[in-house]
Amino acid sequence: MNNSQHIIAVVLAAGKGKRMKSELPKVLQPIAGRPLITYLTDTLNSLGLQQIVLVVGHGRELVQKLYEGTEIVFAVQHELKGTADAVKSARGYFHKQDGGVLVITGDVPLLRRESLTRLIDEHFRRGNAATVLTSMPPDATGYGRIVRDSDGRVKKIVEQADCTNEERKSREINTGIILFDAPSLDAALDKVDRNNTQGEYYLTDVVQILLREGKTTGAVVLDDYREALGVNSVEQLQELEAIFVELKR
Repeated sequence: MNNSQHIIAVVLAAGKGKRMKSELPKVLQPIAGRPLITYLTDTLNSLGLQQIVLVVGHGRELVQKLYEGTEIVFAVQHELKGTADAVKSARGYFHKQDGGVLVITGDVPLLRRESLTRLIDEHFRRGNAATVLTSMPPDATGYGRIVRDSDGRVKKIVEQADCTNEERKSREINTGIILFDAPSLDAALDKVDRNNTQGEYYLTDVVQILLREGKTTGAVVLDDYREALGVNSVEQLQELEAIFVELKR
């Protein structure tokens, strides 16, 4: 059975990219002459998913124009109130659906099909309510940390701003790419609050809710942390392009 056929991908593409020094939405910034989001959507298309939904906001007309004539559909996040809010805006596509919902940021052009296949296989093999794609960068500063229990299972995900000193020492980070059981995600979204330092609705809180409810949550670690590198500045865009060229993608 091809599990990919039962997955709806929700791609978070609403970010403005405040430090990009450009009016273009972040996901339309070029890497090797192409909008960076196109590398991701090509990879997702190769998996044969049930549906790809782009959550758009700033400059959404430009993103929508890029995908005219394709089967990709759109949801609009009108205010940037956090990742869980972004996913909620796409809820109409997975509400009361079975299967999985792959939530993925739109600015990860280096992510490989093989890594997503490994995530999907692990998720369905274990019957998880959520499976997080994690990585181990040399410097985890600024990222949400994965906290595991003594048996190696995911215990919680903590945003950097909310980490204790001990949690901050962990190098394993949340890439922002999580595969959920659709009914579990749908039910948990209504329970997310924004009682945190940033005052946002965090998607990672959905994982916490599922854990509290006794549901199984797993993680798959990327072989190469660079696959999940995103873009928030001109400097990071240049770094990503250099890696892209090096990997000859």
